[in-house]
Order: sequence, then structure tokens, then C-alpha cells
Amino acid sequence: MMPVMNFSAPWAKSFCGLLCLLVALALTPPALAETLDEAAAQDNFLEPIAAALDAFGVDVAANLNDRQLARGRVGRPRLGRFPDLPLNNYASSRELQDWESAYVDGEIAALAVLLVEGEAELNKQDFLDRWLDSGPLQRFFVTYHRDDSETAEHIHYVLANYGFVSINLEAGPDLSLAGNLYSTASQRLAIDSQAARRYRGEPTEMAYLGERVRRGSNSLFRDGAGDRSLARREPSIFLKESLGDEFSESTIREIIVPGGVALGETAYLNRTIAEMRYGETGFSLQDEQAQTWQLPDLEPATLKALFDFVQRSEAIQSDAIVDIDEESRVRISSALRDTDAGYEIMHADTLPFEYVSNLSVIKSVIIDVGVDWFAQEGQQLGFATNYEVRFLSADNMRLAQTRVALEYEYESATDMATHVDAWGRDVPRLRESLDYAGLGEDTKKIAEYAAWIGLLRKLHEEQVPFLHGRYQFMKLDKSGRQTPTRY
Repeated sequence: MMPVMNFSAPWAKSFCGLLCLLVALALTPPALAETLDEAAAQDNFLEPIAAALDAFGVDVAANLNDRQLARGRVGRPRLGRFPDLPLNNYASSRELQDWESAYVDGEIAALAVLLVEGEAELNKQDFLDRWLDSGPLQRFFVTYHRDDSETAEHIHYVLANYGFVSINLEAGPDLSLAGNLYSTASQRLAIDSQAARRYRGEPTEMAYLGERVRRGSNSLFRDGAGDRSLARREPSIFLKESLGDEFSESTIREIIVPGGVALGETAYLNRTIAEMRYGETGFSLQDEQAQTWQLPDLEPATLKALFDFVQRSEAIQSDAIVDIDEESRVRISSALRDTDAGYEIMHADTLPFEYVSNLSVIKSVIIDVGVDWFAQEGQQLGFATNYEVRFLSADNMRLAQTRVALEYEYESATDMATHVDAWGRDVPRLRESLDYAGLGEDTKKIAEYAAWIGLLRKLHEEQVPFLHGRYQFMKLDKSGRQTPTRY
């Protein structure tokens, strides 16, 4: 009599899984027919595991938002990527909050996947340490709906046989570990399924499921470069370079130039930065020689507000921070709204006309024109900011013209803003009694913040890794003084 096998026993499940994997390896079809798009066949993460996952009834797709895939009914579950979450697209504070909330409620779970050499298994702390020290091509994070846990187990099993080490973060426990891994994931994927599409939660990876890219585009958003709806509650889109300078004309066709304060300079730093970290003493930078450089003291909430401004300004391509119109209505970057830094910048924007009141102009604008960071004693970095306070009008072609520009230089070592020069056709009309020093003192906070924005912009543009301490930094509360609707 043949013995009866209990296929529900744990050892039997492992046996069946191994059998499926061996069959998949032996019968891999040509051109990886189980992948759902051509790009997946070139994917260094999806391509190696595609055939094995096919044996478990799981497809792979390099673009889950492909028009043909997204518009149809989901059959088999799919493991895949999103075109609007490319490499090194890290979660914002809002995304982290939404993801953690759904995770704690048990609505979603995740697989954190690490490509490591010669490691079959790591405990959670070792996994996190290796994760934070690994390159962007080695860290993968897969979010999935709780009803897809069996699919996640299949993926988890297959990964172990292809040189990956993964942790299954299931509903609720280890919030700190899960949040840390999610906030530092350089590649964010998801499992697409019927259950996942029915879910109406806020996490980005879940919200993107079932959404089709726009025609003729590889993005969900109108211009293919990001969600331009972010700009709806911002000051008018404005790049300060369009104001021109002493030797070139402005190109802005507006009488009232948007952006009473516009900061967008990229800092100069005469060393190559290899890594950025956040800890109890604030930000620190490590250069290519493994030297650690400490940055000046700055309130964590202010640092977070400026960091968020840089991320937002890059997303919408605007330098505008605040603009107060002729009816005293305040428009301020959402990244700085209801923060102490935003309030200080807004207040400084109201002061230039208290010092210069005899010009036939109705608009002032403060812009940065140069930011330099340099080494000081004791492995400290300091900075100098050059900025201008401009008074603007419009000519008969409705082009904004700089009537007077007052140039200043602020140095962190002395905490002083020094008047350097003035230019513009109405400079002779300035009163001899003009309090240049007073205006510099009242606007030096803008110069300080401009230096930090310039440094953060440089680190952002050069994609300097920021993993150690990122989770704690992204959870900082930046709230401060409330921004009034009118000033």
C-alpha cells in the first residue's frame, strides 16, 4: 500500500517549492516568455528570478504602469517596478508616514531584499547594517498587500536561491526596522494583484497600481518629469536666473516679479563628498579620504524644513520661497509653510522698503548669487554667501528691470552681513543716510539659509548617499510659527 503524503506539513511545502524551482531551472523557455515586457528581460533584479517565479504562478514586469498591463484585469500576481519610482527615488516624509501607518494597521507588508555575496542568512541588525553600507543597485524593497502573503513567500523562497538575502516584514512588528529599510530603499517595487488594486490606502506603491502612463510618455504625470500638481499651492514658478544680472536683461514678462525671496544657488565645495550622515550633532559629511567634516549648528526643525524645500524645488523646478503681493497676501513654499524658517524668511521679505523708500518701484526681491563652503579648524566646515537685495519695476515692454541692486556678503564665522556694492540706474537716488548695515543685519538669516539650501542642492545634484540617520531625520517635526495668510 502506498504511503499517504501530508503536503500541508512544513517539510512538504519546502519539498514542493524546491521541486518547482528545479523544474523552472530545467525548463526555462527561450526569451523569458514569463516576463510581461521586454525591459524586464534586461532587469538585473527581475530577469534572474523570472523563470523560477513563473513556476510559482508569479509574473514580472519592469513597468507595472504600462498601458497594456495597467488597463486590464489582473490575472496572476505580478512583481514589478514603477517608472515614476526610479533608482534612488527615496520616500518623502509624507510617503514614510503613509507607509508606516498602513504597515502598523496590518494592511500592507514588505520584502526587504539585499544582494550580498556569500551570505545565506543575516539577523535583522546585521541585515540593516549591511543594507545601509550597500550600494543602490543592491537594495530592493517590495511592498505588498496583506492578502498577497503567499505570493511574497514564494518570492522570498526563490530569492534565497539566487544570491539574495531577504527579510519578510509582516504586518506590524519591527516598525523601526521596517521604516528604516523603506526610507533608505533605493529601488521600490510592489506586488500587483486583484487584492492590491482593490485596496484604497495611501502608500505610494499601492496608489500607483492600476494607473496607466500617459500616452507617448513613460510617466503617470503630465510632463513626465514629476507630479506638477505639487506646484498648485506654491508661489509662482520662478527661477531667479531669469531676472538677469548687472550685464544682461531680465526675461520675465511681469510687472510684479513672483518670488519676494528666491534661493537656488548650488554651493561650491572644494572637496568630493562620499557620504552624508545625520546624528545627535546634526549633519556630517565624509569625503573621499574618509575624513569626517562637521557642519555648523542649526536647529533640527529648520534643517528639515530647508531639506524639504530643496526636494520640492527640484521637483517643480522653482527657486521661489515666498511672495507677498500688493494686497499683503502671503504665498510661501509648502515645504516652509508653518515653520520657523519660513516665518523668518517671510518677515525679512517685508523689510527692504523700510530702508529704501524713495524709489518709484513696487517690488523687492532677495536672491542668492554665490555660496561657498570651506574647511575651518577642527574638521569644521564654514560658509560665505553672496546675495542681493533688488528693487524692481517694469519697462514699456512689461519686462522686469532691476532699478537698484544692493550686494551683500555674509560669513558664518563672524555672523555678519557686509555691504559690498550697489548697481542699477537708480543708484544715485539712494539716500546718503541709507542704513546699509541695518539692512544687512535684517536679511542675514536669508543668507544663512541660502548657504544651507545651496549645500543641500549640491549634495542632491551629485546624488551623495544619505542613508545613516535618514530614517530619524525624515521623521523630524519641522513645524513652528504659523504662516499668516496676510502679512
